Amino acid sequence: MESLDKIREILDRFYLGESTLEEERELARFFASERIPEDFMPDRDLFRSMDAAGKKTEIPGDLNKRILSAIDSEEQKAAKTRRISVFSLSGLAAGLLAVIAVYVLFLRNETVQTAGNFPDTYKDPMEAYQKTKETLAYVSSKLNVGTSELKNVQKLSKSAAEPLQSLSLINKGTREISLLGQLNRVRELEKN
Repeated sequence: MESLDKIREILDRFYLGESTLEEERELARFFASERIPEDFMPDRDLFRSMDAAGKKTEIPGDLNKRILSAIDSEEQKAAKTRRISVFSLSGLAAGLLAVIAVYVLFLRNETVQTAGNFPDTYKDPMEAYQKTKETLAYVSSKLNVGTSELKNVQKLSKSAAEPLQSLSLINKGTREISLLGQLNRVRELEKN
């Protein structure tokens, strides 16, 4: 009975993280035996799984590189997707502008020509040139109003990129922490 009380004390220290390696080995020996009281069964399963995991786990040497390359490839895919969506929106706007230009220049022009040929409205070429400049400036201002909404799309893509930049910093920090963890494991193995 005294040894079971001792096992309970060691288990309590183990769960608090205060047990020594020798005490943990003693627990492993105890739970490896066949005759274990019923109230220790959950602990037995835990120790047996830890013992099995400790013997069979082999970490490949290039695991870190594979994980980092997978993270980098995912980041590149995300950046490429954002770039494609901005290009497709600008292509859509350009296509819409081309359709409007075709309609204005050719289809509306045919209806004007069928109504009859109009004589020149300006005798002075400089006056016609000035009126053409004014008309083109007016059309340009209307097109600028139509494309001003695309600035919101540009702002949206920039605001979507900012959290992803923060994630890349987190990924970099995670890599460094992972390397520190591996260094600590190597040091522990060297001590044993």
